[in-house]
Amino acid sequence: MRFPDLRIGCASVGAVLLLVACGGGGGDVISPFWTHSGLVVADIDGDGRVDVAVTATYVAGPPPHPGYVQIYRQSSPGAFDAPVQYGVGPDPWGLSAGDFDGDGRPDLVAATPATVAPQPNVTGDSGGISILRQDPAIAGSFLPSQWVPTGGAATDAAIAQLTSDNLADVIVADGVLVNGRALLLEQNPSAPGTLLAPMSLLAGSGKGSEDLAVADINGDGLSDIVLAAYDAVAVFYQRAGGGFDPVVILLAGLRVQGVAVADLDGDGRADIVVANAGNSPAGGTGGASVTVLLQTNPGGFVATNIPVADGARRVAIGDLNGDNLPDIAVVSLVYQSLRTPSRVSVLLQSPTNRGQFAFSAVYDGPLSGNFIGIGDVNGDGRGDIVVNDGPSVLLQRASAPGTFEPLRPLR
Repeated sequence: MRFPDLRIGCASVGAVLLLVACGGGGGDVISPFWTHSGLVVADIDGDGRVDVAVTATYVAGPPPHPGYVQIYRQSSPGAFDAPVQYGVGPDPWGLSAGDFDGDGRPDLVAATPATVAPQPNVTGDSGGISILRQDPAIAGSFLPSQWVPTGGAATDAAIAQLTSDNLADVIVADGVLVNGRALLLEQNPSAPGTLLAPMSLLAGSGKGSEDLAVADINGDGLSDIVLAAYDAVAVFYQRAGGGFDPVVILLAGLRVQGVAVADLDGDGRADIVVANAGNSPAGGTGGASVTVLLQTNPGGFVATNIPVADGARRVAIGDLNGDNLPDIAVVSLVYQSLRTPSRVSVLLQSPTNRGQFAFSAVYDGPLSGNFIGIGDVNGDGRGDIVVNDGPSVLLQRASAPGTFEPLRPLR
């Protein structure tokens, strides 16, 4: 699926959906098809094996299109059951996991950028989220989804404790450029399980967000918010007394698209990794990179840019060569090129210079891969790379750690 960016209207809708939504195609009939977008790679059912969840859209006419979350449970090493499907809001995009209701089980939140058909030169403002709470009686199964309108274009969302009431909240990335914000939906302490009206956290006009991450960035024990905010990284630090400090802007590469957070160099401080699409969103080539922002002191970062395949979209962090050090995988996709498959670039961390990464290899991805995750999907103890389209997997070679077999379907 090509990104349904609602920031400038119908002209920027994903290229396949553009024909359906905007009346193009010269009378051609497009057969119904499925697309996959957001991706979670995690042990969802608590059996010690990695499972995979994706958002799915069934396209059979003009938008809005029916949306679902499909969950692939790993029943034995390397074997995945047929997906179980749950209805969510239309045309879902981002997908994240977190414990929303405090029962110790991962729940899911899917983000829908728009619930109405896009219109030329009209700012999209009909987004929302769908919360899937895990059924307490059946591990790995979910109750019917809870729809919550957010406004804006909800491109991604995360479940995290972002207030002082010990309840999980939801933070939403708003993809509308002019809005320049994230949307905080606090869980209502008077009615747990429900969310209060969205509150805006302003990153600045022009900084609509494609992706977000939540982590304790400055080491104060509170969860902070990190946005991939179009031309920069926007960080909101949570205050001990409640609320958030004004936004802190960190420069990264060209056309910031994806973000992930982890302690890369083992110094106990959270670092930030950014996927930058480069010139491809404007129809050009080159300029795509991964920016590694190493935190050298609380709130202070040093940036390193590493070139990758054109159109870098999302980034994942995990051990990709068995040395117990975090490595980086990024998926790239040029949305304007319908027949060009995605690419997966692997960056391996130096075992002697912690926090330093080198480009290792680039692999062919699926046709429309634009979300990526890392997990052991065949039970051999090695980190594999999962891409949303399919979903598909690049298995790490047992004979050559840090290299990967050709792309294959997850099941």
